[in-house]
Amino acid sequence: MDINIAPIKNYEGKEIPINCEVNIAGMPGDDFKILEPVKVLGVIRNFGGTFELEAKGTAKLQFVCDRCAEEFSSEMNFNISERFKEIERFSDSEDEENQNPDINYLSGDIISLDEYVYSNMVLNVPIKHLCREDCKGLCFKCGTNLNNGSCSCDTREVDPRFDILNSLDID
Repeated sequence: MDINIAPIKNYEGKEIPINCEVNIAGMPGDDFKILEPVKVLGVIRNFGGTFELEAKGTAKLQFVCDRCAEEFSSEMNFNISERFKEIERFSDSEDEENQNPDINYLSGDIISLDEYVYSNMVLNVPIKHLCREDCKGLCFKCGTNLNNGSCSCDTREVDPRFDILNSLDID
């Protein structure tokens, strides 16, 4: 999704409202799948030649549960906060090195939201993916999904340091 900032470029304090859906695909190696276009609602404001994007994103994602290995979908809300500034012609390479790393530099009047929506979304994806908070996971012996029922495995934990005692014949 491209936003044309030309209407506010020379008008400090002006803003462009954003209410759109952004079609982005996951990158190879992502541990989730994007199920629907990401909804973005926010604004781009001109503050003295710096354009500030403040928005909220809503994404429906599909994960594999880290405990039970079942697929599940979840809606995730996240904030998008980016700053843009038009690239200036640099007189020497020293000026290029002194650019602010918190600002995205652009040439022209178009801001493509896709990469900024994606990167802000990825930063907010939870590290641990659980289908539900009380997920019981899989039996460590037979692999049965314990959310669907119990298994007949002996799951008592025995300290391996006491295994020698099992070999003693005490009657």
